[in-house]
Amino acid sequence: MTRISRIGFLAGLTAGILVATLGLPGVATAGPQARTVSACTLRPLPLPADLNGQARAVDPTGRFIAGPGYRVDGEDRQPLLLLWATRPGVWNQPRLTVVEFQTEPQVYGVNRYGVAIGTAYVGDVYRPWRYVQGRLEWLPVPPVVANVSVHSINARGDIVGAGAVEETETSLPLLWPADRPGTVEVIDVPPHYGAAEIFDGGTIVGGTGVSGWVRHPDATIDRFTVPGARWVYVYAARGNWAIGRFGIGSEDEDSTLVRWDLRTGVGTTLHPSLVSPQDVNSQGTVLGNRVVDHGDRLVTLPGVIPGVQTLIGWEIADDGLVVGYINGTRLLPARWTDC
Repeated sequence: MTRISRIGFLAGLTAGILVATLGLPGVATAGPQARTVSACTLRPLPLPADLNGQARAVDPTGRFIAGPGYRVDGEDRQPLLLLWATRPGVWNQPRLTVVEFQTEPQVYGVNRYGVAIGTAYVGDVYRPWRYVQGRLEWLPVPPVVANVSVHSINARGDIVGAGAVEETETSLPLLWPADRPGTVEVIDVPPHYGAAEIFDGGTIVGGTGVSGWVRHPDATIDRFTVPGARWVYVYAARGNWAIGRFGIGSEDEDSTLVRWDLRTGVGTTLHPSLVSPQDVNSQGTVLGNRVVDHGDRLVTLPGVIPGVQTLIGWEIADDGLVVGYINGTRLLPARWTDC
């Protein structure tokens, strides 16, 4: 049963005030942001010389990092899953585990116990997998879906994602509950759209279409959106925050980057220098592909050498640790601390 909550009421009330003053439907404009010198430091992750790789996921504590990689052997390219484990407070001694894959893995998450999740292209479709305690496991999928993606895993091992229903060109939000191994459930959130994140307490956040949604453990649902928006995408969520973008025209037209406060449903526009919002942590700090937005300041990830190498930040932990990769003569996994 869907609950009509104070989120929708407050969002609409705030929007009425903001539209009159700002001309932007339902979204507050962030205040001026001062650029300050940051201690953000590039710390490359260890990788053998014969490997290329990326860091695509980090758990909220910053201890576990995961990403795809490959080894070139003559004309062959061996796909790999890369897992790094660090001790708290010790940045220079991460332990690397290399797992061989039959096909190139896409890595979407890792939890605080080192369980990694992702998809791989097998049998002409994308299939979801989980790597736990040295074992690679294929996750079950509903018979009505084709390509499946997984997006988030929480501390107890619950996983959420989405499955494409080709006949109707829709996507179903999916849940793989940790306490019922070998099962998958369709999350009842009409209309059906993909799930982006699952929190440790079981709350699920998602949304593509006209609104974002929060599904609580008691199955009640709150929605958040921007009045007048024709479409909304939710990319990531953590704590009380979600990030994404919305548009008042078609999806091919201009869109606005936004961070929602899930306690009120009110959104705030993000700094345009983020270009593409990648992730948000529990403090509401937003990671763009090369910039970290703290609300009162922007921090640029160091490491770019113009004409030689570029970099991409991919996820941010609660302590400000950013993971990503540097693309130069090799594809190298990277992390940035104190960002």
